[in-house]
Amino acid sequence: MNRYTYSIFCDDIRNEVNGKTSLIGVVGGLLYVNTFPCVIPKLCVLITAVTDHDNPFKSLTFKVLVGEDPAFDVTLGEDEIQKISQGQELIEDPKGFAAQAVVVMSPLSLQGPSTIKVFVVADGEKLDCASLQISLAPEGAILG
Repeated sequence: MNRYTYSIFCDDIRNEVNGKTSLIGVVGGLLYVNTFPCVIPKLCVLITAVTDHDNPFKSLTFKVLVGEDPAFDVTLGEDEIQKISQGQELIEDPKGFAAQAVVVMSPLSLQGPSTIKVFVVADGEKLDCASLQISLAPEGAILG
């Protein structure tokens, strides 16, 4: 298995009582707004990095940029990664190891169209995730 990452953008991320995680209002790669400048009350990103058990992470950095401005930058060292992996040992037939970061931007103020870029640096290797483009809605579009 090659290492890979992915990101999911949404309105909210909730940890439920039963141990599940709920993603509310999932957004694709494009989000329209009515006007700029604008304030988005809350925008969340769930970032996941996956590797094979034979190639464990030694360090992981989760990064989010709004345009070119840093919005989130957290590094996990080997000790933190080891603690995360202990819970995954309960899975009978694990296909790999996954580490996640939850990013909450609240509020998110934008002066103009922007792209939110997400990436992970795993042991020095940059792995890109999906980005979110925030643009002005086309004329006549009805936003909910």
